[in-house]
Amino acid sequence: MNKNPVTTFVIKAQNGESLNVRIELYPDKAPITVENFTKLANSGFYDGLAFHRVVPGGCIQGGGYKIIETDKGLSLEYPEGEPAPIKGEFASNGWTANDIAHEAGVISMARTSDPDSATSQFFICVGSYPSWDGEYAAFGKASDEESLKNIAALGESAYVNAGSGFNTFPYPLVTIVGVRVE
Repeated sequence: MNKNPVTTFVIKAQNGESLNVRIELYPDKAPITVENFTKLANSGFYDGLAFHRVVPGGCIQGGGYKIIETDKGLSLEYPEGEPAPIKGEFASNGWTANDIAHEAGVISMARTSDPDSATSQFFICVGSYPSWDGEYAAFGKASDEESLKNIAALGESAYVNAGSGFNTFPYPLVTIVGVRVE
């Protein structure tokens, strides 16, 4: 029997608490996406990056920025070695094998308006967004109740308008301590 890989996030919440989120990945639905995410996670690429967007009832998004907090404020750094864009594995891009619904606990790749522009950024759904089905490459789902509870808590993070497109920026910071795929 084939066992799907599981990714474990350790996330530092706004109150300083360490939250674990386990997500089962579905390489049969999105093989390119799972391979890309696994490579990044197991190389340590995501370690120390921040969640930079929270959509109340919608999602939390991260995987693209390291936020440095100093006495002068916040500065944004891009991680070194950002990967090349990957093929978008979703229906509107001609990929019919991916039928994962965007509901609470689902992880999906973020992208620009170009369907083949996903690199490292991802979002984890806090609620259901059927309008995202077939439009983004979903590639896994939370594997237990504790993970769903922790995702819901992260989705309630306080946020500020930090300008420059960061109008729902979680503050105090929410950071990825580490993420690995087993």
